[in-house]
Amino acid sequence: MPQSAIAVKPLKPLALSFSGTNLIEASAGTGKTYTISGLYLRLLLGHGGQAPLTCEQILVVTFTNAATEELRDRIRKRIQLAFKRFIGVATDDEFIEALYQQTPEAERELAIKRFDLALKTLDEAAIYTIHGFCQRVLADMAFESSLLFESEFTLDDSEYLHHAVRDFWREVCYQLPPSMAALISSKVATPDELAKKLRPLLGATEAVQSFTPQEFTKLSQSLVESIARLKKRFALEQDTTLELLTALPLNGARFGKKAEGYPKLTQMFEQLATWAQFGQGLPPMKVLEHLSLSTLKLNKGGEIPTVQQAPLLDHIERVYEAINQVMPAFFVKAQQGIKHRFIEQKRQRNLMTPDDLLLTLADAIKSQGSVLSQAIAKRFPMAMIDEFQDTDPLQFDIFSAVYHQNQSQDAVADSLISASPALGLLMIGDPKQAIYAFRGADIYTYISARKQTEAHFNLDTNYRSGKDLVSSVNALFKLHHDPFISDAIPFDEVATPPQAAQKQLINSNESCSLGIRLLAEDPEAGLNKTNARQLLSEDAANEIAKLLNDAANNQCLIKQKPLQAKDIAVLVRDRNEAAVIKESLSSRGIGAVFLSRDSVFNTQEASDIALILQALANPKDERRIRAALACELIGYSAEQIHQFNQNENQRQTLLDQFMQWHDIWLSNGIMPALLRMASDTKLVQRLLSQRLTSTVQSSLNIDDDEVGNINASGERRLTDFRHLAELLQQKATELDGSSALINWFEQQLIDANGQDEQQLRLESEQNLVQIVTIHKSKGLEYPICFVPFVSLVRGNNRTPEPLLYHQDDQLIWDLDGSKDGWEIQKREALAEDLRLLYVALTRPVYRCYLGIANQSRKLKAGISSQLFQSAIGYLLGITDKNCLIDDIKTQLSPLAALDFINIIDIEPQEVCSLAQSQEQEAELAAKVLTRPQGISWRVGSYSGLVKDRGLVTDAHKVEQHTPAAIPGADDEDFNQETNIELNPQTKELVPAFIHGAAEPFEENTLLVDEVQYNRFTFERGANAGSFMHLVMEEFDFTKADNELEGALLESMKRYGFDEQIWLAPLTQWYQEILATPLQIPASSSELTLSKLGAKQVMVEMEFYLPLEALSADKLNQILIRYGYPAGFSFDTLSGMLKGFIDLTFEYQGKYFIADYKSNHLGDDYSHYVGDNLTAAIYDHHYHLQYILYTVALHRFLQLRHPNYDYQSHMGGSLYLFLRGMNPAHPNSGVYYDMPPQALIEELDQLFKSGQSVGAQAC
Repeated sequence: MPQSAIAVKPLKPLALSFSGTNLIEASAGTGKTYTISGLYLRLLLGHGGQAPLTCEQILVVTFTNAATEELRDRIRKRIQLAFKRFIGVATDDEFIEALYQQTPEAERELAIKRFDLALKTLDEAAIYTIHGFCQRVLADMAFESSLLFESEFTLDDSEYLHHAVRDFWREVCYQLPPSMAALISSKVATPDELAKKLRPLLGATEAVQSFTPQEFTKLSQSLVESIARLKKRFALEQDTTLELLTALPLNGARFGKKAEGYPKLTQMFEQLATWAQFGQGLPPMKVLEHLSLSTLKLNKGGEIPTVQQAPLLDHIERVYEAINQVMPAFFVKAQQGIKHRFIEQKRQRNLMTPDDLLLTLADAIKSQGSVLSQAIAKRFPMAMIDEFQDTDPLQFDIFSAVYHQNQSQDAVADSLISASPALGLLMIGDPKQAIYAFRGADIYTYISARKQTEAHFNLDTNYRSGKDLVSSVNALFKLHHDPFISDAIPFDEVATPPQAAQKQLINSNESCSLGIRLLAEDPEAGLNKTNARQLLSEDAANEIAKLLNDAANNQCLIKQKPLQAKDIAVLVRDRNEAAVIKESLSSRGIGAVFLSRDSVFNTQEASDIALILQALANPKDERRIRAALACELIGYSAEQIHQFNQNENQRQTLLDQFMQWHDIWLSNGIMPALLRMASDTKLVQRLLSQRLTSTVQSSLNIDDDEVGNINASGERRLTDFRHLAELLQQKATELDGSSALINWFEQQLIDANGQDEQQLRLESEQNLVQIVTIHKSKGLEYPICFVPFVSLVRGNNRTPEPLLYHQDDQLIWDLDGSKDGWEIQKREALAEDLRLLYVALTRPVYRCYLGIANQSRKLKAGISSQLFQSAIGYLLGITDKNCLIDDIKTQLSPLAALDFINIIDIEPQEVCSLAQSQEQEAELAAKVLTRPQGISWRVGSYSGLVKDRGLVTDAHKVEQHTPAAIPGADDEDFNQETNIELNPQTKELVPAFIHGAAEPFEENTLLVDEVQYNRFTFERGANAGSFMHLVMEEFDFTKADNELEGALLESMKRYGFDEQIWLAPLTQWYQEILATPLQIPASSSELTLSKLGAKQVMVEMEFYLPLEALSADKLNQILIRYGYPAGFSFDTLSGMLKGFIDLTFEYQGKYFIADYKSNHLGDDYSHYVGDNLTAAIYDHHYHLQYILYTVALHRFLQLRHPNYDYQSHMGGSLYLFLRGMNPAHPNSGVYYDMPPQALIEELDQLFKSGQSVGAQAC
């Protein structure tokens, strides 16, 4: 059925039948989310004859996490509203009112219960992203899907692609002969370039090659041999061939004039002769092309020689054709090889990405026949797919397999069991807003689904925009009979509700809803893109300033209130356009903020940090240090760098500084190092005081297209710097060492993916004009929109490289980038530009300003316009380059006749600046607490009690960030040893030197000739403590001979210790730890850790102790009563006390607590015995720690041991100072205590009731 013949009916939400497959096309602003939530209500009630469904049975799928949360929230609010209406509260929601009226009175009580149940279970509702849906199905139906359990999920697989590409490059490209290597490197010089070209193809499983080239290895070998034969043949046949050619009527433009002896031909033969005698690479390709036999260019009447007459030319042609086959063959081999390696790397790590989830589920559905698809259909009998225009082929295959193939079976089942809910698939979207091709969305999948679906509906009323603005957009897109270059994407005019007529911007100086602003070409010079963009930007900024000035005088109002800067959005394509308009606004005193889906790795700050990382990792490499100094974040001038090279004192000072930052990186992490660098170089002050003006840009000779990477405000750049530092710190916890971190960071620069965590953050929340990319604006609305740059044409020069495009409903991988393929791809790009234009024009509520420039070049033949290549040019019917401004006005004349559209010529005008009153800063004041605040329930910890952190009330942050949550972090007094403190506002760990505290490092005052590597010289601090704890957790003590070395190697790799240096001393040390006697009173035999088998121990036992109003005073009183140091101070704690016991073990019927301590108490064993250990225990408050652990174990044994008795079963606490443990020193490193039973029972009572037994007796 032709797409134009498909009958589309206006949707009646209360009458829609859910069974079968339905397609709803929802134009912009027509209430798509409102409709989905309304249909959800019907499904909950079983309205329309279907069986009622629960939240867990109604599958709702959309395409971003943000959209998922918004959809869940909107559905929740509609259920709440419906619940209120059904219990008798009036509502102005017409749909809910109608649903209420159509529900029989006898069923309304049941409806209330269903709405109530839905509200209680909505957090479990099946509202997912497409990838979230796949992940849930695969996890819940692991047996049906054959999914490996415990698969790790990641959003970012660029690291594995990075390795796969480099593995392929090493294995294939390094082995190539010089001629092949030269050819490959001329097209893709680095592995990163290859990855960038092939990334779109790795996921395009449905793509078909435009032709099948020869196998690369065979082709390469054959070509090398052919080139060698050509060299020999040319030496033998060049003279006779040249004589033959000079006798022919050769084309003069290509070979020169015959009367002059064809000089260009002679030059070609000379080039070939030089290559044949001395060249190592490929022959000159242009020469081969011109001398190929079948394409030899002759004048009229000339005859091309036969192969027998010119065998050399025939051989040249075959070599030329073979060379042209090399790159397609290479790309095929690379795509297959990299994809295989990429998949294998993730398989070995049991790692899955969002795309892997889709592939795995699709494969599982195919391999399991109908078993899995029926299981999914049974669980989710109804599915609503939101934003269906963004679906890709694989996603549609999954839903089609589940719902299309099971619908016939469902019909049979319904005839047998009438109560079974019928299957239904509801696809909701707008093909006019399909703008995410770069993210894998495929409009052609939507078109295919449209063809397969008979039940078509649309939403035909725009509730977003004013009546005149909707009419303006209708009129613009109706100018062309095929506005979206596809009969499958029709443009149907939308109506407006009566209240839309009231949505008007009250402006005494202009009354239009759509303002089209025309920029004419210069008759003498044309209008290039750079000039057009600047002029359009200046015009838009002027108009914005006028609107805001009018608003300041109450002459521009929205809903009777003056227009504000934040009510205005400027919609752009990319950061380059954003930078230009931001500069124009700034020069007029108008603040603006740029909102984008762009990755922070696409910024200049990211490039600068890449240089800084190299310098910090190699602080003795002066070349890298000079590169870092020259980047903008450090900001050294050429003169300062010259001084660095010439002045020895200054040079040494800088080298020392980089070494210091390097040390901070190794000890505290990359983020503290970068923040320290920022502090030392006064980065914040410099960024906030700098602004790149157009004059500076010109003086620095910065290309206009690069401005977006440079010309940003200090706030923007500072935000990006901090964002990148956070991402680095987060990734550093997953990677081993600085080299791996740098490799990952540099890969992101090449393959920035724009995932949520990478997207540019908002640098300010002030009342600012919003500059938004059109992609990010989709789904949003703004009171006023400026779309100034939509007529500008992007560069579209054809390059002979792989292309992806659609032809005859098939995705084609055009290997050699054919001319026809390039034209098809350009057509697809124009179609997407038209959809982008539609999205942009449907964002505003009250008014839209559209800029149109006749971008053009001045040629000898006259003005050559490029407007016909743009979306707006296509809509206006501009079909070729012969277009002047008057032609544009002629095409716009139908719009000019409408009262609500103004068409204005952009003329040179003075800069209109913002009135000063607009810049008044709001006075901020903290809200005053007006009522007493009760004790908040929270989760505390031992560390929170002893570190005087009781005032912290955010339990989640305390639990996550306090040192006790980090194994080994409380060793050696974590806060002092590593110079880390808790930020009092954020409760995050912050290096103390950021706040101006002392340096976290001490200079060594004693140099030794030879460093000794042993337990006493081993690194100190949190990193070492965490390492030492991890090792003790990773092996069976009784199998140390087999498992200890592996545990050490794995842990050393994770924490960055050199195995060449430390493996041997650490192995000996840990063997001695295991063999050290644990001095336990009244033990019948000597105990060592090596005697404790896996069944006797529990590692990292987690506990939660319920607390009822625990106060420091009560705790102190009890501790003092039993002879333990006290003096703790913390806020009263109600809630839970959380902790982890390093080791809990059973020995001879008793249960013991053991805790590992990495504290460095001294450089010989005498520091780890007797009073020294007791002093360390009390100095660090470890006695409170093991007392709390004992209470937790006491409660645990009371619950689990049938005949538990404290004296019989509790063994006591062992604190093992690992640096001091050695069987040759049996009393060293082991501290033992058995807290009195009365103390533990009194604390147990205190924790339960807030009152101790002792306190009650007094």
